[in-house]
Amino acid sequence: MANMIVNLSFIFFFLGGIIHLNEAQTTDCSNSCTLRARCTPYYKDLVWSVVDRVCRVFQNGCIFANENCMRANRCLPPMVGTTKEECTKEIYCPRWCSRGGPPVCAWFPYTDSNGNTGGRDMSFGSRCLLDMYACRNEQAYVNEPRIGSCT
Repeated sequence: MANMIVNLSFIFFFLGGIIHLNEAQTTDCSNSCTLRARCTPYYKDLVWSVVDRVCRVFQNGCIFANENCMRANRCLPPMVGTTKEECTKEIYCPRWCSRGGPPVCAWFPYTDSNGNTGGRDMSFGSRCLLDMYACRNEQAYVNEPRIGSCT
């Protein structure tokens, strides 16, 4: 009798796992979020968020919302805004990066004192160094960085 209960428990556990895997395999998040606002990268009202234990700085709330929409379409959890003080704690905004990772190129928008807008590409030895620079200098890069040095 005890052996039969163990076998039944195993069967229910196994079937539950198959049902769970089947549900995970059929989850389709593509285009579940259709918000795609046209955001100006030159309007600066920084939004701070800890993403995967790394402080990320976003140029403004519109860009932050668009990034969250893209995350939803990839079945990733939403980012949550936080304070600059929380985000810049050393556990999220490190003072050094380990070696490794490909170099990246990021675009930083700016508006000068005359109101002229532009942007500059900056190369970093790794994504970690880029995120560290952005966090430590309160500079938001826009879009995902490109792999490789800027040309």
